Amino acid sequence: MSENYHADPRADAHMAARVDRALKILETDGMHAAFAFMQLAGVPRGVARRVLCGANLQRQHDRRRLTRSTRES
Repeated sequence: MSENYHADPRADAHMAARVDRALKILETDGMHAAFAFMQLAGVPRGVARRVLCGANLQRQHDRRRLTRSTRES
């Protein structure tokens, strides 16, 4: 099993918030600034590269904030 299987959900929420912030930085200040922020924020380098290189493929809204019944309708 992967080590994320037992990950603390609070840590995942903090990481998601850092990634969301980096995507906002990407829009305003560019890729270098967003990558630098992610490195300083403790986002793993592989995650940072994957997120920034596929930024145009990101979801347009955050499904984590919707209940399952709302998503399915």
